[in-house]
Amino acid sequence: MFCLVTLVPLLALVKLPAVWGHALITSPAIRTPGPAFQKACGVTSFNAVKNGPDGHIEEQEPVPQQGCELTLCRGMLFADQPSSHVLTVKPLQRMQMDVDCTVPHGGPANVSLIDTTVGGSGAYIGSFLKTFDDFCPTSGQTPADQTNLQYALPDAATIGDKCQRPGQCVVQLFWATPEFDQNYYYCVDVVMAATQPTTSSTPIVVRPTTSTKPVAPTTSLAKMITSVVSSAKSANTGIAAAANANNGTIVKTNAGRGTALVNVWIVLASISLGLVVY
Repeated sequence: MFCLVTLVPLLALVKLPAVWGHALITSPAIRTPGPAFQKACGVTSFNAVKNGPDGHIEEQEPVPQQGCELTLCRGMLFADQPSSHVLTVKPLQRMQMDVDCTVPHGGPANVSLIDTTVGGSGAYIGSFLKTFDDFCPTSGQTPADQTNLQYALPDAATIGDKCQRPGQCVVQLFWATPEFDQNYYYCVDVVMAATQPTTSSTPIVVRPTTSTKPVAPTTSLAKMITSVVSSAKSANTGIAAAANANNGTIVKTNAGRGTALVNVWIVLASISLGLVVY
């Protein structure tokens, strides 16, 4: 009696990834998976990213529910990112990505600043910051400008009021490999530095609008003397005086002791006005 034993190759029992690796941004820090991402995209997607940070989104499909946007940062969310991973930048700043082409595939790629607040896959802010016709090419040595990828952010007019808070914007490297029908997304969180108001360090001195020069009295000498003479009359000096408003002359109607009294009043009035009477 014979027993047939069927041997199953060990490889058939092990599910191996189709490709071990592709490309990976080694600096700066990119978005990583976390609880919020797992809740939005499911356990399968979470494990695919956790085990293959350089993988493509096709490894994460299908996602079990809506609200998981694989075409934006592989679906990874800002809520899972540590604050130390957010770069504070400014318009026109020169930036750099260090890329390791682990398994070159070739294909077009681009770098762009993405507004993540609009929903879906986000929206480009301005045009592409960098483009490649053949990224991580399959033949030959990887070009230096792909392993040390440099670019500049858009100007202030293009950015406008976007990217003012962490989580609103990312710099995303997108790479497509048509030969293998694979798409790769890598995201770096950025926030614009707060602009400081332009104020002068010189204190503002407020000058008075009125002149400090003493103003001459508006009352004429004749009117003042008339007032003095009237006071003398009320004191029964026997002197009657009147002032001529046109020429400022004094008319006297008596002499003697009354005249002397009026003269004293005139001298006193002249002194009070700063005049010299001869």
